[in-house]
Amino acid sequence: MDKRIEKSPVRKQSFLSFQILQKATVLFLLVGLGLFASLRSPTFFTWANLVDNLLTNAAVLGIVAIGMTFVMVAGGFDLSVGSMTVVCMVVLVIAMDFLSPYGAIVAIGGAILLTALVGTALGAINGMLVSYVGVNPFVVTLSTMLVFRGLALILTGGGQSIQVADLALRDRFTELVFDKQFPIFGLQHQVSMPIVIFLIVFCVGIYLLKFTRFGHYLYAMGGNEEATWLAGVSTHRLKAATYAVCGLTCAFAAAIILANTTSAEASSRMGMELEVIASVIVGGTPLGGGSGGLVSTLIGLMLLRLIVNLMTQFEIGAEYRPVVTGLIIMVVVIIDVLAKKRSQK
Repeated sequence: MDKRIEKSPVRKQSFLSFQILQKATVLFLLVGLGLFASLRSPTFFTWANLVDNLLTNAAVLGIVAIGMTFVMVAGGFDLSVGSMTVVCMVVLVIAMDFLSPYGAIVAIGGAILLTALVGTALGAINGMLVSYVGVNPFVVTLSTMLVFRGLALILTGGGQSIQVADLALRDRFTELVFDKQFPIFGLQHQVSMPIVIFLIVFCVGIYLLKFTRFGHYLYAMGGNEEATWLAGVSTHRLKAATYAVCGLTCAFAAAIILANTTSAEASSRMGMELEVIASVIVGGTPLGGGSGGLVSTLIGLMLLRLIVNLMTQFEIGAEYRPVVTGLIIMVVVIIDVLAKKRSQK
């Protein structure tokens, strides 16, 4: 018994060292691919490609990946983020149409607020089913993925593409949420609103995870839920809150997507959940929870988006992208499982 206790810190230290090595490897791969791309393509290290293209396109996935990180750090899982995002897009269109007689500011502000509440409520439904009912997260979110997608189909009248009827309101919404640019002090360049929204959500997420009791409890629950509960923490409410946060980030992402595409369609965003989960896993947040973080998620996201960017620049067919993403996830998960097994020996 004593020997077993003596060895446990060594095992833990070994596993933590491996996690650091894993994250460093992902970061090294990101830098290496960036250097390779700069040598092969003179336009890669340009502001238009890195910021206006790569970062702006990654912002939507990044916002949802922040919410997913909260869920997965706590030991959960959410397959319904794509469907929640679509429902939020549909609600946003309907709400803006309903509020359009009251002016653009009221319509846009009120619709975004309502959409944020809807996204949070949908996420909370997932959280309550997982935490209070005790259903497996995979089963719950797989079911709600279908339910939420069906709800979007009903709201759009069978899957028709819907738009805000008032053209002036639609253009104003796009101008505010997607087209608006912010100058960077000291540089002759600007960043888009999606990047600014992502940075705000990212900073708030960092604060919650690293500097609040809520974040500390999430890591503790992901590491050992029973011990956290025995310590007096309401793990049910804590777990439900992570899914609610994830739903809220889906609402923010929905606003950006709608501002860009100007239409909401129930069949859109298929496979979004896989890209989001891939970003979190590749970044180093394990499926079992207890470790990881938003900086790791950001690195994983940028690596996957960089690969997509390179495949586009080198004119590699889009049909190969799921293969590459799937292989990367498989390798990371296999290495993580082997590391855990080794640490337990």
